[in-house]
Amino acid sequence: MALDTFFQEQEESNWLDTLPNYQRDLVNELLSYYSYEEAAVTWLESSTSNTSPFSGQPQPEKKYFEYVKKEVHKLLCGDTNYEAERHELVQLAQKPENKNGIIAMVSALIGAKLGLAATFLAPVIVIIFLTIGKISLNAWCTMESSTN
Repeated sequence: MALDTFFQEQEESNWLDTLPNYQRDLVNELLSYYSYEEAAVTWLESSTSNTSPFSGQPQPEKKYFEYVKKEVHKLLCGDTNYEAERHELVQLAQKPENKNGIIAMVSALIGAKLGLAATFLAPVIVIIFLTIGKISLNAWCTMESSTN
């Protein structure tokens, strides 16, 4: 199974169910008022004061989402620096019940790269995956390539 097929076979509730109740409730509330991207930015803006900044230098909070998207794009869309991790992700995607493991893996990987806690990033990763499920991985990769 290709990653694109995996994303399209998932229901929105399946991705949201990977989050702890308190995060799922907050994300659901955000999604009732905002688009996916606006919800992710709102999550990050309301939470970034408790996380470490990139490279020890303060960054404008509105940039966090762009950094996260850029790293997720590299992971999912073919950057050679993430080749081994992408292979592992494809293996996990062979079984739809591995959604929790996929969210945990991607959150930890991106969090480590950006200096952010995986639990803090998990809702944003879920929201990005919801976006991918709506339009397809190939379309998301193309769209994000044109904005980078």
